[in-house]
Amino acid sequence: ACVVERLPKTRSGKILRATMGKIADGQDFKMPATIDDPAILDEIRAALQPLGYARG
Repeated sequence: ACVVERLPKTRSGKILRATMGKIADGQDFKMPATIDDPAILDEIRAALQPLGYARG
């Protein structure tokens, strides 16, 4: 498990679960146009890398 301060969400409040899964699996992902704060995705990646995820 990985605890982060905030989750990536769209402007309408939906959590970007598929995008987080791709980050964890080290897959390429497309930045959703509706994301509220794109910097959160870098925070998620930084939190997952020490745990052995988000490689690639």
